[in-house]
Amino acid sequence: MALTTLPTAPSADVIVLGLGAMGSHALWRLAARGVDVLGVEQFVPGHDRGGSHGQSRIIRTAYAEGAGYVPLAREAWRLWRELEHASGTALLTRTGCLSIGPAGSRKTTAPLASARTHNLACELLPAVELKARFPQFAVHDDHAAVYDPDAGHLHPERAIAAAVAAARAHGARVLTGTAVAALTPDPVRPSVLLADGRRLTARRIVVAAGAWLRGLVPAVGRHLRIERRVVGWFPITHDPAPYLDDAMPVFTGGDGTGARSWYGFPSLDGETVKLGLHRWPEIAEPVDLRRGHRPPDAADAARFAQAIPLALTGVDPIPSRMQTCMYDLTPDEHFVLGPHRDAPGLILLGGFSGHGFKFAPVIGDITTDLATAGTTPHPIAAFNPHRFP
Repeated sequence: MALTTLPTAPSADVIVLGLGAMGSHALWRLAARGVDVLGVEQFVPGHDRGGSHGQSRIIRTAYAEGAGYVPLAREAWRLWRELEHASGTALLTRTGCLSIGPAGSRKTTAPLASARTHNLACELLPAVELKARFPQFAVHDDHAAVYDPDAGHLHPERAIAAAVAAARAHGARVLTGTAVAALTPDPVRPSVLLADGRRLTARRIVVAAGAWLRGLVPAVGRHLRIERRVVGWFPITHDPAPYLDDAMPVFTGGDGTGARSWYGFPSLDGETVKLGLHRWPEIAEPVDLRRGHRPPDAADAARFAQAIPLALTGVDPIPSRMQTCMYDLTPDEHFVLGPHRDAPGLILLGGFSGHGFKFAPVIGDITTDLATAGTTPHPIAAFNPHRFP
């Protein structure tokens, strides 16, 4: 029989629902500030059903998505190093980042604008210099690139495990293999009904559910689109040395129109290079989320085969393996971060897919500010959950 009545005492001061990138770091930052916090995860932290897996994520500072992200990126760097120190685990490798595209296109002008606004030490490389310094990339004569030295890659599964472990070390409690059936917003005592019939209450509930946010909080979730995405690992066909992370930066590239756009990483195994595409023509059905993504197939491989020759030299265009993930995207592809008038007592974290992982620890700090003080000194006005009609 379902236990739907409220318990006599709150289950925790703050409950965090979802322990992917954002939830795990919110758990850590809350616990580090002495908050009584409980994390709930329907699978296990570091699982491959959402968007926080795949061995590598880019971190960069000269931010093409807007200069307003740069202070957050800088603070994220500091917190990543703090988590490395706390966990004794290497999480971040500095490689630099190349943003490659037609000279004068947004691929180069946008990161340069952020760099100039914040006095970042970036270089603009014309095609001839780009080819000479980085022959791993396919470069046309009309191309250029912005080189951002304050960039590199993160290990997502390892980072989530480190954040959860650090949170537990500060006293956080964690429930795994525990799905959420429903949320009841309330300005004083919001609650969550678990699939096993238990009801948990708190002063605040942080909803960091990724693609599941759409079903849990319709006030914001209805604005999200959920997409199945695929990344691939491509065999290096020549000497692997130029493709290792001491010689090859992480990268983004495209044709300047947005129709063809990609990102990728140096080799982590000495055999393959990972690449993903920013546009993927497949909307996902929410019903498919819990049982897992549709596996990669020949059609996915064919999309990569068209893109690889435009992006890289010296790699096989046929992937040796592929992996799926689930994206949750807002209409403007900026984040959702904060409370919503139609969901009192909840702090909503969503829309991070595509470029959010790097910010996870600073998002955790911001979430802690909101949960404990109701405000934050960090610049988050652009992420207001009320901005959509």
